[in-house]
Amino acid sequence: MVAFYTEAFGARFREEDAFGLASQFGEIGGITLKLVPLRTSMDFEDYLSHQLGFIVPNVETVIDLAIKHGGRQDGEILRDGENIHASVRDPDGNTIELYSSE
Repeated sequence: MVAFYTEAFGARFREEDAFGLASQFGEIGGITLKLVPLRTSMDFEDYLSHQLGFIVPNVETVIDLAIKHGGRQDGEILRDGENIHASVRDPDGNTIELYSSE
């Protein structure tokens, strides 16, 4: 996952101990993305899913980068006037919303 977010989104990661778990903290445009290794499914039974979204210069370029680094496009690219919206999935299947304007 570190390689995916580094190569596809330009994140810069550092490893930190997070309560006994070697976790990765990445910075993407002023946002911190924390990647924590999964332990067991019971640890996450009541956790809600969160969805990332980024405004990017070019949605199609980011989709291509995501695919190149193990992600996949999720649905079609939507256009509403000058606004462009699409979604990709990272290698673990998490969705990432992409937005740009022409």
